[in-house]
Amino acid sequence: MAANPTDLLIPFHLGGGAVRGRLVRLGPAVEAILAGHGYPQPVGLLLAETLALAAALAGGLKFDGIFTLQAQGDGAVSLVMADVASGGDLRGYARFDAVKLAAVAADAAPVPGLLGGGYLAFTVDQGPKTDRYQGIVELGGATLSACAETYFRQSEQIDTRVKLACRPAADGRGWAAAALTVQRMPADIPGAPILVGEEAEDGWRRAALLMETATAAEMLSPDLGGEALLHRLFHAELLQVSAPRPLAARCRCSRDRVARTLRSFARAEIEDLRDDTGRVIVTCEFCRTAHSFTPADLERVYMP
Repeated sequence: MAANPTDLLIPFHLGGGAVRGRLVRLGPAVEAILAGHGYPQPVGLLLAETLALAAALAGGLKFDGIFTLQAQGDGAVSLVMADVASGGDLRGYARFDAVKLAAVAADAAPVPGLLGGGYLAFTVDQGPKTDRYQGIVELGGATLSACAETYFRQSEQIDTRVKLACRPAADGRGWAAAALTVQRMPADIPGAPILVGEEAEDGWRRAALLMETATAAEMLSPDLGGEALLHRLFHAELLQVSAPRPLAARCRCSRDRVARTLRSFARAEIEDLRDDTGRVIVTCEFCRTAHSFTPADLERVYMP
């Protein structure tokens, strides 16, 4: 997969492994995912943040499949979701109500203002022969980062800090998004450094405070490399940076996948979907690709 220097996940460790973190930077990838949807800016910002957060959370997991992050609510944005394949492919989309969105105050906090009440779900799907893992937390914070921190504190008992930044397309520049996370690692994991309680607490506190000093401009700057940013923030914390992992906008939809989906419906239901020419057109919600099936194509789809 070709990597763009601004579409990357960079894992790192601090304090000899006592704290781990991930830096995600997205440029062309988020631009490509938002293209063609015509999202109003508040919706685009929310989706861009969701993409960056999903990539950062997926980067902390060992899996072979798909990690999905989705928020569902009763507000102007009823659904925002992003998924990340273990190879680094990203996709996402959002559903919104234009009437409700027009009534949202410009300075409203993203979660209560746009999503309203609902939940944030984390899902790992490694295929039909494995159990799906899912974690859920209420949309109780003001931001997606706050909701993610609550999930890890309540469900995983792992101290976690998350910082998100996003910039809409303007002045000749495209969309950009970034995520920075640090997590305090349990002392009983293999290879964890031997620290007394006070040392561990001080190390975690410093990591969290240093992360908070990162500005949105630094996180999104095309002139400041990701490793340079991490060095600027954590150079005094025994920083160890792992090899960057490429990320890319790539949808998993295909004509064969759509055909299999159509085949899962009763033929009579499909007949109701025909247009005036007799075709059935299925448009992917993620990439907006239109898959067209003529009457002859449908015969082949339902052929025994």
